[in-house]
Amino acid sequence: MNGWASKFALVVAVSFLALAGTAQAEVRLSFTTGVDYSSGEYGSEETTEVISVPFGVRLSVDDWTFRASSSYLDVTGPADISEDGETGEGSGIVVREGSERGIGDTNISVEKAFRRIGGSDAYVEVSARARLPSGDETRGLGVGTVDYALVTEVGFSGDGGGAYVSAGYRFLGQRDDGPQREDGMQAGVGFWLPAGSRARVGAFGNWREASVEGNDDPATAGAYVSYRMSERLRVTFTASGGLSDASPDYVAGIRFNWLPGALNN
Repeated sequence: MNGWASKFALVVAVSFLALAGTAQAEVRLSFTTGVDYSSGEYGSEETTEVISVPFGVRLSVDDWTFRASSSYLDVTGPADISEDGETGEGSGIVVREGSERGIGDTNISVEKAFRRIGGSDAYVEVSARARLPSGDETRGLGVGTVDYALVTEVGFSGDGGGAYVSAGYRFLGQRDDGPQREDGMQAGVGFWLPAGSRARVGAFGNWREASVEGNDDPATAGAYVSYRMSERLRVTFTASGGLSDASPDYVAGIRFNWLPGALNN
């Protein structure tokens, strides 16, 4: 296990130890799935299309949250979607010809939230994240190594809406073949507003530094509508577009978030 893997495992272990001593903890478990469609040329003359079926689980215990997610991918076209379709001087390798299908990489994270700071609606979230190479690198479905990130989010959330700003740093592993991958910054912004008693609307933007020197930086902006169908089920429609050649031209998706009644009473 390398140094960063050891540190991430230590963070998770300390988190569980902290939770072990918590009595009367508020526990919430939810599951997420859906489907996304994206299309883009990524700076080339050929379009790459991706149909993604994500599946994830989220466990919240008081102010701690643990997440794990992956996706089943159906990819048609040459872009390296494992690197968000990065293009530029550092590119030039055609990852695939035709189509590939299979499981993508797996993302896990642990988060600690500090809520109602000073008695207000303000909050701070600090998270440690890891990307595990469950996708097949030779078929262009995964990055083939372990990546890590530390991210801080600052915002406010109340009955009248919310907004946030996030910033983080990624620590990237190295592939067996291909160009040198470089650590780098990432950032995001977003806001949401209520739309009646069951719905909310929001917008977001994300940017990060390219993984390879000379490549374009991936950046996207989008909006969503979320509707609470019942106490246990929420559906969210999302649409976004790329702000650089390293991102898809457009993405559209639907998400279902389910809280099992037997586990969240």
